[in-house]
Amino acid sequence: MDRISLLPDDVVFKILSFVPTKVVVSTNLLSKRWRYLWKHVPKLDYRDPSLVDTEHWRASRFVDKFLLLHEAPVLETLHLSLSRNCPPSDIETWISVAISRRVRNLHIYRYIPSTGPIRLPRSLYTCETLVSLYLLLDFTVDDAPFMFCFRSLKVLVLLFAKFSSDEIVNRLLSGCPVLEGLILIRRNDNVKNFTIAAPSLQRLIAIDCRSQVPGDDVGFVIKAPSLKSLTLLNFSPHSGFRSLVKMPDLVKASIKVRHGDSKMFMGCLTSTKRLALCLQPPLDSCPIGVFNQLVSLSLCTCSLGWCRLILNHTPKLRVLRFEQRQAKFYQLLDPLKRCCSSSVDVQTQWEQPSSVPKCLISSLETVEWIDYKGREVEKKVVMYLLENSRQLKTMAIRSLKSTNDNEKLKMLQELSSIHRICTKCGLSFT
Repeated sequence: MDRISLLPDDVVFKILSFVPTKVVVSTNLLSKRWRYLWKHVPKLDYRDPSLVDTEHWRASRFVDKFLLLHEAPVLETLHLSLSRNCPPSDIETWISVAISRRVRNLHIYRYIPSTGPIRLPRSLYTCETLVSLYLLLDFTVDDAPFMFCFRSLKVLVLLFAKFSSDEIVNRLLSGCPVLEGLILIRRNDNVKNFTIAAPSLQRLIAIDCRSQVPGDDVGFVIKAPSLKSLTLLNFSPHSGFRSLVKMPDLVKASIKVRHGDSKMFMGCLTSTKRLALCLQPPLDSCPIGVFNQLVSLSLCTCSLGWCRLILNHTPKLRVLRFEQRQAKFYQLLDPLKRCCSSSVDVQTQWEQPSSVPKCLISSLETVEWIDYKGREVEKKVVMYLLENSRQLKTMAIRSLKSTNDNEKLKMLQELSSIHRICTKCGLSFT
């Protein structure tokens, strides 16, 4: 007899919960004891690889049979990755069944392009057992009750969801009193002002791909004072981020905005320790506050104009990084494949600060430059940092992957001549 068969049922169920459901069901062939164990595993994890229209029925039949024969008192997790051909009516039915089984984790993924929007069943909106809810691709939130009740929901992920009105969004989030994590990716969702009012929220990723709601006052309104981690990305020419509240507990922030008031953003981020920026520089100087806690700053090379401004307000900065920022997390989504500056030739000007920033004198130890091109403005920044950073230990510069050997040699010679200014600092170039 194999050792795993000697384990108690509860332990076996726990082990099987980490295995894809197709494999779990196949264990019924092992022995008499294993014949019905799969029915009690509190998780359905099914990934449908079919791409042919005539094969989606296999997935539907498998999921239907599992849910029909499942005997565990609670369905802890329903995780479905479905082909684009899976009928919306089937998905709606499975969600309803999962809710009746007091599901705790409901994760539904659909491949692009889908066969049509999924209208969420009304029973979902008052599911008090849900802890995490992932709805990825073309789900419609409408026909909702007056009040949502997600009493236990801590994590919510919505990709390309559609809403019947701005008010539905407000009611949805107000019905999540313990929500801690929210990932929201928008694209033509029928919402003018997407208000995120969540006092308990600690982690937020908000991305606007291609919103096209008419009007000037279109975008996000964020009221989440307990945030510790914030990512804001805007790829839409038609919307922005309308307002942001102070976040005294913020530790990490990543901001990429084409539209919106950068002055408003900067003043709300002053408590963060790690900051990544991809912003158009302000046309004039603006009060941005003092970043007393900031130790790591990453600037997109299209935002070099921010370098002079922000260095004067970061007295404890230890790591400074320059790179051509990309939306790596969502590269599979068409509007995010390109980096911020690939579609626009950004003319960046560097102006030397009138006085040496405090962080260069007392704290800056590491400078990194990713995708260095050897432009004049880049050489000026490197020279200034080498000349004035008294505590600098390392400067690491990495050229673009497309740079040929001759260009690399030229860059290396130029950097070597600059490096003679500061022999205490270690310079690496690749």
